[in-house]
Amino acid sequence: MHAPQPILRVVEPRLLGPSGHYGEFVRALALRSGGIFGAIEVVSPAASAAFVPTLSSTLPTPLAVSHVPLPAGPLAELRAIRAGLRSGRHVLVLTANPSHALFAGRLGFLRSEELARLSFFIHWPLSKPAQQLALALSGRARAESRFLAPTKGVLEPLEAAHCARAALVGYPAIRTQGAPARGPFRHLLMAGAARINKGLDLVAGLAERFAKEGRETPLLVQVSPKHVTRHGSREDEVVSRLLAAGYRGLVADPKAPDRDEYAARFAGAIVLAPYDREKFVSGVSGIVLDALLHGAPCIATGGTWAGDVVKRFGAGEVLAERTEAALARAVDRVIARWDHYRDAAARASETLAAEHDPRGVARLVAGPREP
Repeated sequence: MHAPQPILRVVEPRLLGPSGHYGEFVRALALRSGGIFGAIEVVSPAASAAFVPTLSSTLPTPLAVSHVPLPAGPLAELRAIRAGLRSGRHVLVLTANPSHALFAGRLGFLRSEELARLSFFIHWPLSKPAQQLALALSGRARAESRFLAPTKGVLEPLEAAHCARAALVGYPAIRTQGAPARGPFRHLLMAGAARINKGLDLVAGLAERFAKEGRETPLLVQVSPKHVTRHGSREDEVVSRLLAAGYRGLVADPKAPDRDEYAARFAGAIVLAPYDREKFVSGVSGIVLDALLHGAPCIATGGTWAGDVVKRFGAGEVLAERTEAALARAVDRVIARWDHYRDAAARASETLAAEHDPRGVARLVAGPREP
């Protein structure tokens, strides 16, 4: 008889529905974890229960996915972690920070074999003093638990803090069926919720420039609100500027698209990603990764993870300076050599699909502790 396959519990309090990168992370794991895990529990707020049914028609293997409601309250997430470990599950904290590691070793005196089944996915470098202090105080978790890093810039602080089981792994992502598509140029695209640190102000300036030049190149910008309490008023001002530009090619979408429409927008698109260099130097851009996986050339800021991956494949243009004029020149260069950049992005898609196969994350989370 074969031993039953383990159960994975994914804890994510910010998963609120089927769209967005939290949902895509879980979807990617569910699509590619068959044979590694026998079932996945998604622990998230009750509002995200509708996420699970969206998986049923797309799973290629008989992997059971269920939803466990996460109550409100500061300790609910920690209780969900402890309950999962105590019941023999592997637990993945999807967007982890040092406070999770700090408290993990104090959750009712978890045993070493329980902590060994606990994994933290760290998305951004832990460089702030408070983060480094919390990590330094997380002795048991640093010794016993798994820390997953999607870039070298995220991995290095973990290794410096002596996280014994820190590992570099490709951010889990999947392509939709039929990608990449090698069609004609259709539009410029700022995908995902528009934010200033992702270059919204530069895109607004681009619209103003194009309006003065009398151009009508289609420009699709998603202006749905996000992180309102942190960014809201600043983004509102720039969105107002964008809408007031009078650019005839502008399509401003006030709603977040569903998954199929999100993926469809990459067909024939040049994706604009003039991100803030300091903020995005080491973090993975899910937008740029999705764009290249679907064969869409990108314009990204040099000195960022996004710029590095675009440069690696020649799948677009890399901005040495973040200015509206530099962005406009880059757009013209990609349009002028569309077939060249489109084919480079399609080649990137094949390589990145393998490097970011979600089975890499699943295997590390399920794997035994190294001797």
